[in-house]
Amino acid sequence: MDYYGFGIMKLTDHPDNHRNDRGSMLIHQGSKIEGMKLIRESAENGQPNSLASLIWYEVIDDEISLAIKDFEYCLPKTTTWIADEKVRVNRLWLTSQADKDALIDFYYYQVSNSKSNAALAYLAKKQEKKAMELWNEAAVSHGHIEARFYPIFHLCKSDPSASLGILTNSFTKKELQSLISDLVEVSSKGSGWFAKWAEEGLKVLKKAVQSNSKNWKGAGTAAAAGGASYIASKQLNNFVKNQMEENFGDGESVADWLGDFF
Repeated sequence: MDYYGFGIMKLTDHPDNHRNDRGSMLIHQGSKIEGMKLIRESAENGQPNSLASLIWYEVIDDEISLAIKDFEYCLPKTTTWIADEKVRVNRLWLTSQADKDALIDFYYYQVSNSKSNAALAYLAKKQEKKAMELWNEAAVSHGHIEARFYPIFHLCKSDPSASLGILTNSFTKKELQSLISDLVEVSSKGSGWFAKWAEEGLKVLKKAVQSNSKNWKGAGTAAAAGGASYIASKQLNNFVKNQMEENFGDGESVADWLGDFF
């Protein structure tokens, strides 16, 4: 008998995890209404994965007020849910402590994911301070990639060159291309606030890429990953211009990174 495999199966054997998995499968199969019912039920119980998914789909569907309402209702429940789940998994004896710890950390990561998704909803409601606070919490807690990316992308409209510099120095080429690709998909397939926000930001970023691709090698700092407070600094533009730290490969420019998207 594969005792380790059996232990791993028991590790995630929770009714809310099963609801989440079943709901996600139904959504991917095209049965979104049925799938979202299961996702909501699990999220309202405090399951972090489901909460992240619930908020994300609501933002995508332009149900901004509902996203905020659900986030504020469900987020406190994740604390109790994770605590109870930690007690449950620690009772399992066919599973290593490392696997148990990894699962609990994943749940906490999904809480950060929920905060990053909810921040978009607050930004849509012009609650920029709240959005930045949530992104900062998610970035500090787990280095959440979207929580690091969205505030910088939002900055593009007011200072595209500075934003471009920070983006190319805070993310790898693969990471940045994936993030931009996701926003391109959102802007082309959606119709609500998120799609419009993505489209407007991409247009500004496109101009910055085109104007800087020939003579600019990218400047910025990975400190943006630390939080939104840095992004709001009055000294940001001067800092970017003065540092000029290389982050591209030999002979590469920002156009080599992002040119295919524009």
